[in-house]
Amino acid sequence: TTKWESPNDMFGPATVQGGRVTIDERVTVNWDHPEERHVIDVLSTTGSQEVPPAYYDSYIDHESVSHEVSEATDDHGNEIQGDAQDRRLSSGGTEGSGLPDVPHHGELTYTLYVSTLAPLAEQSVLIAALIMIFVYIFILLEVIHRTLVAIFGSMVALFFFFIMHNGHTESISTLMLHMEWSTLGLLFGMMLMVGELSHTGVFEWCAVRLLVASKGSFNRLMILLCSLVALSSAFLDNVTTMLLIAPVTIDMCNILGVDPRPYLIGEVLLSNVGGTATLIGDPPNIIIGSSFDEIGFVDFIINVLPCIFFFCVPATLILVLQIYKYYLSTEKMATLDVRTLKKTYQVYDEPRLLIAGTTTFFVILIFFLHPVHHKDTAWIALIGAFITIAFTNPHDVQDALRNHVEWDTLLFFAGLFVLVEVCAAMGLLTAIGSALASVIKGQPEEDQLTLAITLILWVSAITSAFLDNIPYTATMIPVVKILADELPDTLPVKTLAWALSFGACLGGNGTLLGASANIVTAGLSTSKGFGISFLNFLYPGMLVMFVTVAIANLYMLIVYVWI
Repeated sequence: TTKWESPNDMFGPATVQGGRVTIDERVTVNWDHPEERHVIDVLSTTGSQEVPPAYYDSYIDHESVSHEVSEATDDHGNEIQGDAQDRRLSSGGTEGSGLPDVPHHGELTYTLYVSTLAPLAEQSVLIAALIMIFVYIFILLEVIHRTLVAIFGSMVALFFFFIMHNGHTESISTLMLHMEWSTLGLLFGMMLMVGELSHTGVFEWCAVRLLVASKGSFNRLMILLCSLVALSSAFLDNVTTMLLIAPVTIDMCNILGVDPRPYLIGEVLLSNVGGTATLIGDPPNIIIGSSFDEIGFVDFIINVLPCIFFFCVPATLILVLQIYKYYLSTEKMATLDVRTLKKTYQVYDEPRLLIAGTTTFFVILIFFLHPVHHKDTAWIALIGAFITIAFTNPHDVQDALRNHVEWDTLLFFAGLFVLVEVCAAMGLLTAIGSALASVIKGQPEEDQLTLAITLILWVSAITSAFLDNIPYTATMIPVVKILADELPDTLPVKTLAWALSFGACLGGNGTLLGASANIVTAGLSTSKGFGISFLNFLYPGMLVMFVTVAIANLYMLIVYVWI
């Protein structure tokens, strides 16, 4: 008899005031042998809260609820399918235990949904992988817009999911849950605020000041912009950082009459690297910090930030300067008439700047205070956006929504989120995590930590380069917890969490679709007439990813294994 156990579903008694715990588990049963009975046991160890703790701990009554599901036949010997199958429910206390009867104040209730999968479901992981590969091929070829590719890809994935579940379709409400509404809300709110700021002349004003600081050197200008982005991304979400700095960069390049794409790509690469340094810099870090009680804001500062700012950021800057060496050195920056520039590019709508600038300042300030209030940044961005619109554009909301919001970018994110979540439901991400765990546990004890750091880091980086790193991180966290629980002496949970953070965040540089900031920057650039294609991003992104991940790998081995 095969026994299935879920070690994560152990929870203590409810509080004195009463409580409710809801757990959702999916169990796959192989129904190839109809003569066997498939039993799912739900064990309850509830007791009276009025009993003294010592008595409660020593004497506990076990209630066993077994839900048996077996293949059944009717009077004529025909097999009964679906909901007509025989289902028997039996319950009762443990007999002969000699323990006193402890009165129960509550009941253990549950609902068991039984569904049969089509034979095609046995190849679900392969199908999910092929769908992702074809989506990337179509994005690479640019046959149609990447937004349509993501939407059609999610539809194909849902179609196969529909076939595997014998015609069961996902409800619209379930599809809505697949989307990362925090990311979409943050993007929507910041786009509105940045759009209002763009109508004041402040971005052009900032661009002129940056040009003056560059002192006529394209290299110095690239270093200034990238360093500013890396530092800002450590304490702001990297999407917010690029939404604020990308318009300044484009306006600055328009003044110079040069292509802004090298600067934008360099900035977004540094944004992903700099965002790795802190708990609030990148969404995977926020997920990791909220999932492990042992990890807080200061832990990231101590363990991750030194590697990022002392090694990864300088290395990325050097790589960016080398990659775009020809572009930065072939032309000399024209001599700038600073006085004329400052007179030409001035702030022309001061009342709007006062309103939008004040709101944006307080929104960013509250973002900085995220470790204190722990509120979702999407709420803050949305509230700030609607306050701004209410004062700057109260009678023409349609104009703000039409001109400020990059709807194709938001739809691309929505399609990508659904695609990745459906592929995850097919078992793609779980298969990656399970394979990783089995390889690590199969190694000698003295080699487990070295292998665990290296594998988690590189597998996370490569996976995050092609899949969105948010669902991947959420999938890998249970794997990390299980590894740390099963091998506590050799695999410290914090060390594994740092490897996951480095891999998931730095891996976002690998491709255009690896991180949210990449897609947002490409959308902003395209809207200004400078399209950034998948191939434009691939070479610099992959090179930076491999170098920074290698640096992080060496850093972790030195700090956590060799010293």
